[in-house]
Amino acid sequence: MTSDEVAEALSGSLAELGIDAAAIEPEVRLREDLELDSTEMVQVSLDLTRRLGVRVRLDVKENGTFHDACEAVARQAGEP
Repeated sequence: MTSDEVAEALSGSLAELGIDAAAIEPEVRLREDLELDSTEMVQVSLDLTRRLGVRVRLDVKENGTFHDACEAVARQAGEP
């Protein structure tokens, strides 16, 4: 799975929550800048699992960037 595929899937998941595509940049922080709460982070994780076909879990306590989340998902997708 490429980083572009992960970024596209994560962008799509965020768009389903009503996040404007123009607001999604590599350094945007998911919790602080996009104001995602823990429930929305779980929704994004579940949607990514559906989109990518691999179990994904984003850390709901972490205020990582879009880029950080893409890297975390790519790592998880590479795990058995």
